[in-house]
Amino acid sequence: MIGLEDKKEIWLGLPQDTPEQQVWADNYYDAELVPMAQERFVGHYATEKKTSYYGMFLLLGSSWEQVAFNVKLLEPQNVHVLCGRDHDIQLSLLCSNLGLDEGSFCVTTIQEGDAAALYRVIRKQHDIWDSMGRSAIDITGGSPLMRTAAAMAAAYLDIDVYRLESHYMPKYHHYEPGTERMQRLPSVQSILL
Repeated sequence: MIGLEDKKEIWLGLPQDTPEQQVWADNYYDAELVPMAQERFVGHYATEKKTSYYGMFLLLGSSWEQVAFNVKLLEPQNVHVLCGRDHDIQLSLLCSNLGLDEGSFCVTTIQEGDAAALYRVIRKQHDIWDSMGRSAIDITGGSPLMRTAAAMAAAYLDIDVYRLESHYMPKYHHYEPGTERMQRLPSVQSILL
């Protein structure tokens, strides 16, 4: 079986000069590299104690694969994706990768910059989930404004906040598979209250 490093070398060697070549390289990245990198990521954190989450919010931007890692690791029972109108392809790839059924997966489209709408959606969904268990939010995706707004809502509602860090490869317009690291932001309540 070919390992992640070998597949990464194959991907880096694929021609990506034309749109057709870029599609082939992107498909290889999505189908071959991301699942292996997720498996390595989950294995890396396997010995750490994980919080059980009833629901998890995801901010979806142009990089669907980045927001899937913490979902794979934390395995929430429900996922609520918050995204813009122009993220249909990313949403489709995310749904396919996570393999969640319709009953545990919902999507809300929020207009870029509408922090008030983001607050209302998070509050309403959190109120529903809170009676069943804890919630988390992954602020890896989305625009800087939406990440800030989501973090503010999470602090107010005492929702756990996660972010994925990894090495970006500008030449390839992707993150380097295998460099992913989870960051859990400390709760505001645990420090300031």
